[in-house]
Amino acid sequence: MGVLPMLTLNACAKAGGALAAMAVAATIGGLSSAAAQPNDYSQLPVDPNLVSDSQAYSAAPFDLDPNGQRGVEARYTHREGGTRQITTTILIFPSAQEAMGSLAGAAADVANPVSAPAPVGTGGTIVSGTAAGGPQSRSVLTFTDGNVATTIEFDGPPNDPAPPDFVTEFGQKQSTAILDWQGV
Repeated sequence: MGVLPMLTLNACAKAGGALAAMAVAATIGGLSSAAAQPNDYSQLPVDPNLVSDSQAYSAAPFDLDPNGQRGVEARYTHREGGTRQITTTILIFPSAQEAMGSLAGAAADVANPVSAPAPVGTGGTIVSGTAAGGPQSRSVLTFTDGNVATTIEFDGPPNDPAPPDFVTEFGQKQSTAILDWQGV
């Protein structure tokens, strides 16, 4: 084989390698932008099994953008006949003021309410009592992290409400997840 065919063969190999590298880069670039969808909030809710250190709760499919509002709603049901349920609603607003204002009626469905501050996010509050429409216990934790409003509802048997320390710890983990997502 002469020098000219070898040069042509080397040039083709280099061009082929460059095209392959560009194809790989385009594929990787395409995958990373597809994976980081700006309105996919499905990674925000904290799984209650992380707090309870068990596998007692199972998740229903998440509701992305509940009622047309940016965010996510996650519902977890306890394996003991569904008598316990945790519903986390995380909504994203244009401003912190709008997020705080959205929580005004979050605990309206708690009968015989007892309210207490909670060391969670900004304005953390736990309202405990019974469900307005039924005989179950209900605790509602509300807080904000910047422009994100979070409501976590804990439903359980009538005489066995969610322990306040569990509610607080769960809320703190949820707040941390939101702050991490915000890059704070």
